[in-house]
Amino acid sequence: MTSPPPSAAWPTGKMTMNLVSYDDESFASASPLPISAAEVMFVGNQCNFSGSLIAATSQELGQITSAVLHSFAEFQKFVTQTGLVPTLVILDEPTIRNLSESDRGFLLGLDGLSLGIAFSSLVYGADFYSNNNFKANTVSIFPLNVRLDIWLSIIKLIAHGGSYVSPEVSAHREVAAPPAPSGESGLTQRQLDVLQLVADGQSNKRIAAKLGLSIHTVKLHLHNASLRLGARNRTEAAMRYRSLKS
Repeated sequence: MTSPPPSAAWPTGKMTMNLVSYDDESFASASPLPISAAEVMFVGNQCNFSGSLIAATSQELGQITSAVLHSFAEFQKFVTQTGLVPTLVILDEPTIRNLSESDRGFLLGLDGLSLGIAFSSLVYGADFYSNNNFKANTVSIFPLNVRLDIWLSIIKLIAHGGSYVSPEVSAHREVAAPPAPSGESGLTQRQLDVLQLVADGQSNKRIAAKLGLSIHTVKLHLHNASLRLGARNRTEAAMRYRSLKS
């Protein structure tokens, strides 16, 4: 898919998503700045944050405005020259890996900023999760390469003020920890509720209606529960849940 030219607006239903790349001259002359109202900002390369992915994400976010910049330097320039800080910044793994100490200091110095780290490598995601320098910030850590419905559910959750750490990350970090006592599944109550209804043969649509959740949220709970149980699919997750109950 061909990316739009710099500063081109993508119509996405209720709001506009902007892909912006500033050189010094166009940045200085932009008035008003096309991304000045962005509440969620994606910072990463075009392979990871493609136009089609960000457009679909922006559509899901609805009234929450979003934009994408393709380097941390552009993000830093935007914040420095406008004084505006988005509520949530989501960085891909290559971007966060390549930050200098001064870049990290700049990022950590932005008050009230929530961070999302979209990792490609589980090892890196787990290492980042252990990084105490970022504990003062609200940090969500999740894989970049997941199904679109799972991605949309995660982004929508953290864009509305929640936080999310992928179960793979916490499990990887706790590999050396003693095993949980028998019978302790580590599942949340909501995951158990979803699994019970799956085991009863209910569809995701019916589960969503019964629990007062969106279908995306049901899928997210099922995905996380399956990871926790080591299940490869919906049917196997239900079988493992039944074995826990027996």
